[in-house]
Amino acid sequence: MLAIRLYVAALAAGLTCVFGFTRGIGTLEAIVVTCPILFMIFDIRVEQQELKQLQKRVAAILAEKH
Repeated sequence: MLAIRLYVAALAAGLTCVFGFTRGIGTLEAIVVTCPILFMIFDIRVEQQELKQLQKRVAAILAEKH
């Protein structure tokens, strides 16, 4: 998953550079660059919430054993 996120970040940075150096960043280009970054942010937040739930479950299981 980390490799995919790094690829998307590199692609967004590359597209930003290409758009900036060639003809400027318009509305469509801004949307194309911004959407994957926002998707990654939301995806990471969901993963963090799932990780917190998993940590609570593991803590409860460990508390039952002791």
